[in-house]
Amino acid sequence: MVPSRVAVLSLAVSLVAGCGDAQTRGPKPAPAVTTEPGAAADAVETGGGGEMGEGGEGGEGGEMGEMGEGEPEPPKPQLRVMAPDGTPMLPCDEGPSEMACIPGGAFIRGTDEGAENTRPRADVWIQTFWMDENEVTHAEYKACEAARQCPKSGPQYVDFDRPQQPINGVSWFDAKAYCEAQGKRLPSEAEWEKAARGVDGRLFPWGDEEATCELAIIKGKAEGRGCGLKKRGEKPDTGRVWEVGSRPPNQFGLYDMSGNSFEWVHDWYARSYADCGAACEGVNPRGPCDGADECPGYKHKTVRGGSWYWPAENATTVYRRAHVPNNQPFHHFGFRCAADLDQASRIVMVRAAQAELDGATAG
Repeated sequence: MVPSRVAVLSLAVSLVAGCGDAQTRGPKPAPAVTTEPGAAADAVETGGGGEMGEGGEGGEGGEMGEMGEGEPEPPKPQLRVMAPDGTPMLPCDEGPSEMACIPGGAFIRGTDEGAENTRPRADVWIQTFWMDENEVTHAEYKACEAARQCPKSGPQYVDFDRPQQPINGVSWFDAKAYCEAQGKRLPSEAEWEKAARGVDGRLFPWGDEEATCELAIIKGKAEGRGCGLKKRGEKPDTGRVWEVGSRPPNQFGLYDMSGNSFEWVHDWYARSYADCGAACEGVNPRGPCDGADECPGYKHKTVRGGSWYWPAENATTVYRRAHVPNNQPFHHFGFRCAADLDQASRIVMVRAAQAELDGATAG
């Protein structure tokens, strides 16, 4: 009967709270096995194949090419990348349509040629995860406020409240609350850098070519702050953020990983990766205290990606900045959310249940 069906679906939908109405992205193929720079990956068979029979050597069974016409070839084993500690990198599976899957594997984190807080360069392994394609928008955050799932927060500058501009001026706690309300989380700093940089050590999301206003919303050498887009009201030359997705995406389909708005990430800020030590190394590092809510000796969280206000050197894939999580004194930082594979699958399930519930109640 419809009433009991609606009750069951309502229970499923209540498992995860969400403020948006995004759809679900279909299944993703497993990431291709590649040789990633600076890291040797072991490969394991995950199905199919089997040892070759005697005939495979050209003996009594005949050569392999003598199979009957129309007979299908045996399935080839699928190879899966494996981290040095034995952790297999998993396929993407399904995820929300507003997110992109970042395949698991090693990437080059940091640099030995930049500021002290970006050193040392190292190979770090990240499990497959999902990342918002865009920075969270003003409209999305305000919808979460209206649903009473997010703290009241947001821009304190004039002309920063357009619906599709990235939300700015929120604290780390506000960003965390929003992501959790969507069934997601803030990305770790290592996840953010891999999503921005890929596996080849590039200094910008598109390569090593320095950021310009054709590629990112920054303080352009000729154009000025916000690539010359004036802010309404006082001090128009301070510029403003643009609507999300105004510049080309990177290799994973992510927008504004360089410029537009600085983005909070989950980790406590370490003065360098060397100071961070083992907590910033290996597989899926979460930074000091493994990202715990309390971390003695650490008072700042990390922001990444540069912004409309700062020049190209602040918009690299390795640039790191520290700020207190309560955002006092006030700065215009934004964020985007991430999801591990279980979270992404759960969002897909809940949205499917919600769609079925909506159909049942409408009928």
